[in-house]
Amino acid sequence: MRPRILIVEDDVALRNAVQATLERGGYEVSVAGDGAAGSRALAGGAFDVVLLDIGLPFVDGWRVLGELEPGRLPSVIVISARGEERDKVRALDLGADDYLAKPFGADELLARIRAVLRRANPAAVPSPAIRIGDVVIDLSRRSVTKGEREVRLSPTEYGLLSELARHAGTVVDHQTLLRDVWGPSHVHERNYLWTFVQRLRQKLEDDPRDPRVVVSAGSRGYRLGGPATEP
Repeated sequence: MRPRILIVEDDVALRNAVQATLERGGYEVSVAGDGAAGSRALAGGAFDVVLLDIGLPFVDGWRVLGELEPGRLPSVIVISARGEERDKVRALDLGADDYLAKPFGADELLARIRAVLRRANPAAVPSPAIRIGDVVIDLSRRSVTKGEREVRLSPTEYGLLSELARHAGTVVDHQTLLRDVWGPSHVHERNYLWTFVQRLRQKLEDDPRDPRVVVSAGSRGYRLGGPATEP
């Protein structure tokens, strides 16, 4: 089945160009010309990736992003003419997986889409489940539980957690995490890493201010708890 992509963009020329690029790339594409139409499309259909402009008429992209249901998100790439750091951080905080500033090239767009799709559907690699306190990460089943409760993670949140889980008990440096989760073009995007670590801590830690699951190793990187054990 071809991945389904929703483009929410009011610039007709750009929307048509992006649609043509994606369809040539083998994707199934739907479009919406404003935020209200984008929200209706998201409520009525299942998409793998959403390309979401921020400066939309009627309902802006911030509101569309904020209304997506946590834990059931498609992969969201924000596309915006505003490339300021604060906008990028705000988009990540609201649940976006990536941020692409206009203007952008077709090759870069396709690479970003391939990256978020890989994070959403990683290759199955048999692995024992890993327990850190009451958190269990089962890489084979792609499931995460805390106590008796299933923890719902976005594709990128799970991608980061699984990367740490594969090296449980050892420090993974910042650049390695950024490269392996987001791709080589993101190795200096520390704000991505910080934002997603905070999101994981909110979902996994008893006290996010005193993390025991996703632990900072200062300037070196992050590690997942202590030595890995089978539950």
